[in-house]
Amino acid sequence: MNEQQIFQRKLAQFLASEFFYTITEDDVLKKTGQGWTHKGQPLTEGQINVLKKEAKTLSETNLYSVLLAEIRWHARQALEKAVTENDIIAAKLLAYFADVLESKIEKLKLL
Repeated sequence: MNEQQIFQRKLAQFLASEFFYTITEDDVLKKTGQGWTHKGQPLTEGQINVLKKEAKTLSETNLYSVLLAEIRWHARQALEKAVTENDIIAAKLLAYFADVLESKIEKLKLL
């Protein structure tokens, strides 16, 4: 890759991050060698306990169950009606979103 291509790539990344709300790895909840971080900031033990409690409470609500089931139902309906490859991809992404949501809540309960 030549210098102009490198510059264009860096410029595009900069413009996208400055003018569009983009999510980076620092924005997500993750475990590092120093503990848990969110939005690049370390979380205190109290914040971790609150997240754990909220995840447990949320997972036990009827609203959570209803919304998760609805997302999965829409994904299944979209897959059944899929005609093109993009339709299938969109339906699979919706199902994937439901799985990510459910697994993240379960992981948060175990912090």
